[in-house]
Amino acid sequence: MRPSAATRGLELGLFVALVAPLLVEWFETTSSSSRLSYALLVPGLALALAYRARGAAPGRFASPRVARWIAACAALAAAGALAAGSLSGVFTLSLAAVPLAAVAYVARFGGGVALARYAPALALSFLMVPPPVPLLDRINPLLVEASGATAVTLLRPFDSGCGWEGATLSFRGWQLIVAEACSGSGTFLMLGALGAFLAALFRLRPRAWLVLALAAVPLTLAVNGVRIASSALVIASFGAEAGQGLAHELLGQVVVVAGAAGLALAVERCAGGRAVRA
Repeated sequence: MRPSAATRGLELGLFVALVAPLLVEWFETTSSSSRLSYALLVPGLALALAYRARGAAPGRFASPRVARWIAACAALAAAGALAAGSLSGVFTLSLAAVPLAAVAYVARFGGGVALARYAPALALSFLMVPPPVPLLDRINPLLVEASGATAVTLLRPFDSGCGWEGATLSFRGWQLIVAEACSGSGTFLMLGALGAFLAALFRLRPRAWLVLALAAVPLTLAVNGVRIASSALVIASFGAEAGQGLAHELLGQVVVVAGAAGLALAVERCAGGRAVRA
């Protein structure tokens, strides 16, 4: 017998109340970090996918028995992640309970049809769990070095003596220290999440998914290289004041948004404009 709407609403309400402190901490943590702020976009993107797919005919879907098995496993995994994360103090482990619970909820109350229909949105929701900061700290120096090399290549026509050392760019007598916001990891995570959303929205094939995932790395280096190089040109032309404050932030955001828009247009062109339509 299918649970009533009141039962579904009660269970959902109880779970939201249980994880509310966790979601508050997630919002505070991601909004205060330039590297992790991309995660704030993920729930909205996942809901957009779910809304667009609500009237679409699903492909192959699991049998009721398999759907119940998936619901039980996802619910157990969510409870385990929440308990293990709370006991160990690992925030990202606790947060994994939220998308796992969403899978369990959809599989239990919607069955295999709903699970197949909303699978892209459910998969995307896992990206709201940010990578562990220690892992980002290991990757970040590599991105900084590669972004700096890209910026130097772009600036060589303007100053043949420009160079890069550590996290410092030398250009026309200026020494420009690259801050964490321009290090590249945040751009990489944002473009990766956007790429996953676009791949689901345009129903790209697995090979195209792979190409898009691999393209996130060179695109990040290109966007970040342009961001650093454009900041250097602006500072060399208008002085040190142009390298800080609102004007500098706007310049960086414009470059990143332009890169994201270019990615969206490229995916749209490759997919022939075939977005999911309700």
